[in-house]
Amino acid sequence: MPGSPQAQAGNLALARAMRDREPIRQLTDYAKVRQARFTMRLIRIQIQAFLSLSLVFVATLDAQQADDLSRVFAEIRSDRIQVVDLTHPLDDQSPYWPEGQAASPFHASVAATFEKDGYFARLITMPEHFGTHMDAPAHFDPKGMTVDQIPVEEFLSEAMVVNVSGRWKTDPDYRDYRVTVADLDEWTKVHGAMPRGCVVLLRTGWGSLWPSQKDYMNPDSAGVLHFPGLSLEAAKWLLERVHPVAIGIDSPSVDYGPSKNFEVHHLTMGAGLYHLENLIHLGALPPRGAYVIALPMKLAGGSGSPARVLALVRK
Repeated sequence: MPGSPQAQAGNLALARAMRDREPIRQLTDYAKVRQARFTMRLIRIQIQAFLSLSLVFVATLDAQQADDLSRVFAEIRSDRIQVVDLTHPLDDQSPYWPEGQAASPFHASVAATFEKDGYFARLITMPEHFGTHMDAPAHFDPKGMTVDQIPVEEFLSEAMVVNVSGRWKTDPDYRDYRVTVADLDEWTKVHGAMPRGCVVLLRTGWGSLWPSQKDYMNPDSAGVLHFPGLSLEAAKWLLERVHPVAIGIDSPSVDYGPSKNFEVHHLTMGAGLYHLENLIHLGALPPRGAYVIALPMKLAGGSGSPARVLALVRK
């Protein structure tokens, strides 16, 4: 019976048993808490170690990159890397596009003198496409980038130099020569595939005629110009297989002299490429391995700009 002495004794015994187990349960819960705290502390230590290693890695990488840049400039100063100037001087003797021009469009006048002003300065006027210059995509593409919109990263690229200057003396029609697909195929067989995003430089040898307006622009009796350029088929080949950021040449234009429609300009600038024209000293560059730095003026809305074009060549 619930109220019997036997039942009361049983309840008392059960209460005592529960009371005796309580310390054991408390110890078990305490051990679990300590284990959880230890695990969390271990996780925090691992996270801190990972973050510390990450910071060390980033700092080491930054230092390595800074060291790489320092090494490049040190090698330039020690003449282990040569800086080649691919730019003609700009003055009123520079050849110019003759259409609509009876005389040089380059004009320089003195704006200040030491005697009068205490310093020297000039006022200069000239076309955007004059001397060694850059054609922006907007030159032939209504939706193309103007010269100030071209990403500056595209002004520094590895150069692939295609040399066709040997035809100077052997090809009677060299003055109207257009670099062909066969020329590009032959180059790749010898030097390997051209990398995407490079600058393709066409070395024709025509730059040796600078600064003679007559010889460099080479008009015939009808006023048609004659100088070498790039064929439309070769331009398509470059876009399909390489897609360079730019094409450069040591003649007045990437399109050859007699061109009236400027097919290569329309095609390549419609694809976002810029051109470098009137280059010089391409013979100082290897077929591959040089790096070009092309720096135009940042003319807002400009279709092009005179440019200082340099190449870095390891000796």
